Amino acid sequence: MIYWIAYYIIKLIGQIFSPRTVVGKEHLPQKGGFILASNHKSNLDPFLIGLCFNRRISYMTKASLFKNPILRFLLHHVEAFPVRRGASDVRALRESLRRLKRGLPLVVFPEGTRQGSGRESKMYPGIGFLAVKGGVPVIPVRIDGSEKVLPPKTRFPKRGRVTVSFGKPLDYSSDLLYTEIVTSIMREIESLS
Repeated sequence: MIYWIAYYIIKLIGQIFSPRTVVGKEHLPQKGGFILASNHKSNLDPFLIGLCFNRRISYMTKASLFKNPILRFLLHHVEAFPVRRGASDVRALRESLRRLKRGLPLVVFPEGTRQGSGRESKMYPGIGFLAVKGGVPVIPVRIDGSEKVLPPKTRFPKRGRVTVSFGKPLDYSSDLLYTEIVTSIMREIESLS
């Protein structure tokens, strides 16, 4: 119930501040679990991806946000779960696999954190592990314009148009190294426009 209340409130706010253009929605599977691998330029990005769906999706979210009890309660009810950044978080990987097996789409940012312009991105191979062990397709996602609507270190959004582009599903076999998989996914994300 809380999930859908939050969904419609965010949808209304989104229509005011960041009208969206969605490209490639036909590539999204209608059922079952899959991974949505996206670039990350703004704190708005998880919300923008979620608004493209009419079904529940799950989110890996930085663990520090769960320290606040009110925010932790809300995050739990919108299918978010904590992941520790900068290290291999086995608990988060296990939880990700559980959710994928339950048929929930999972949003993952392979770069781990927001990437500003001119900042070199670091890619984490955990998404390669999830793609292979989960046996699910990866949908590359590219978000353009969110960093102008809610730039880093700002609290209030500005009005601006955002484009969310979905690529074709990618399947990966266990023959590839996880680092090769994440490199391939990032290349696919960058190719979307």
